[in-house]
Amino acid sequence: MEVSVTKLFTVFVIVVTTTWAWKVVNWIWLRPKRLEKCLRKQGLKGNSYRIFSGDLKESTLMIKEAASKPINLSDDITTRVSPFLLQTMKNYGIYQYISICN
Repeated sequence: MEVSVTKLFTVFVIVVTTTWAWKVVNWIWLRPKRLEKCLRKQGLKGNSYRIFSGDLKESTLMIKEAASKPINLSDDITTRVSPFLLQTMKNYGIYQYISICN
């Protein structure tokens, strides 16, 4: 029995496509979720991982809200420059050292 070139090529394409798809799924979903789980085990709190958008929607809304309010020269500018980061630090605290699981 001879194996045709077409069948070999089809098998090769399927293997390459499957390998590529696995790498993409690992990069986009599995690795971030493993890291999130590891950080939660260490006691770190935070927002849950969301594919593609992350915290972009909340950050954008907070920046627009902060920009709509007037600010004086004597006011603290951190509420204007990065309100989402400031709110996250208030909610979850500031950590000096984080050991990341391998």
